[in-house]
Amino acid sequence: MSGSAENPAKTERRREILDAAFVEFSAKGYAGASMAAIARSARASKETLYAWFENKESLFNTVFASRLDAMVSRVEVVAEIESSPRNVLPVVAEDVIRFMLTISPLYQAMGPGEPSDKALRLVGRTIAEERKRFVNYLLRCRDNGDIAFDDDPFEIVSLFVAMAEGEWSQRLATGLIDEITDEMIKTHAQLVTRIFLKGLAPA
Repeated sequence: MSGSAENPAKTERRREILDAAFVEFSAKGYAGASMAAIARSARASKETLYAWFENKESLFNTVFASRLDAMVSRVEVVAEIESSPRNVLPVVAEDVIRFMLTISPLYQAMGPGEPSDKALRLVGRTIAEERKRFVNYLLRCRDNGDIAFDDDPFEIVSLFVAMAEGEWSQRLATGLIDEITDEMIKTHAQLVTRIFLKGLAPA
């Protein structure tokens, strides 16, 4: 961690390589992607890639981890500033959508028999940790009188996540929309929050 802080140029170079790897894996799948192609795309040498990543599997799992890590800190930052559900829940909804859009191409990149177990375990563990944090946040909101519910809080969280996910992937896959813009994500997140909080409004 301290090394990254001391060498921002190296951190940025690593990010560029991971971005190039994400594009390559998403476009060609795990089997079709090559370290040489990723190196060319990132304008790096194969020696540089192998100095940082032991092999293609290691690079693939690192791409997965980096995409997840980028999404787990935003909610905590927002909650520290203003912890009300009207302020926090739209950020959660946005992150749910971005998570889905980011991870889907990597899921599709993994074929049967590919070395994907580590990546899948990482995703499952991250989702479980984030849902537990979300449950604890909703329980605090209930204790503060911001919302009211008697149902299983994990079911409440699942409902919110399902509302946030919507049908974005299906719309893209069927050509109903060409892309998902930041404005579309923000508008949907606000709508989901309004409907969700209306259903959990204290009596």
